[in-house]
Amino acid sequence: AQLLEVLSTPTPFIIGVHSIFQSETQELLDVVIADLDGGTVNVPECVHISLLPEPLLQQTREALSMVLDPELEVADLAFLPSTISASSLKMQDKEIRAVFLRLFAQLLQGYRWCLHIIRIHPEPVIRFHKVC
Repeated sequence: AQLLEVLSTPTPFIIGVHSIFQSETQELLDVVIADLDGGTVNVPECVHISLLPEPLLQQTREALSMVLDPELEVADLAFLPSTISASSLKMQDKEIRAVFLRLFAQLLQGYRWCLHIIRIHPEPVIRFHKVC
């Protein structure tokens, strides 16, 4: 019951809910549950998740393909290089992180244009302009 109360609050995300509470979360209709141990994501029907903008989606897919399958980079070459070195798992993990870091940086670039400064208070208040 207390978990439902916490999960019903308007928080962007909550990390670290133990799997023994999974049965309690089934009652929530607007909560996306990512089970990292089981490798599943449960998105309720009432929750609409929009796709990434097309150029970013395509760039991210291509970058991930190159990280996960580096042979794709040279597949169309007439003369293949003598060696194609596969990344170690540790390096591959870093490359995947870099792809997503670049994606988030591109998604959030220019966010300052949407900030609205209100100067009628003793201290200026910064608000997010939703129309932007």
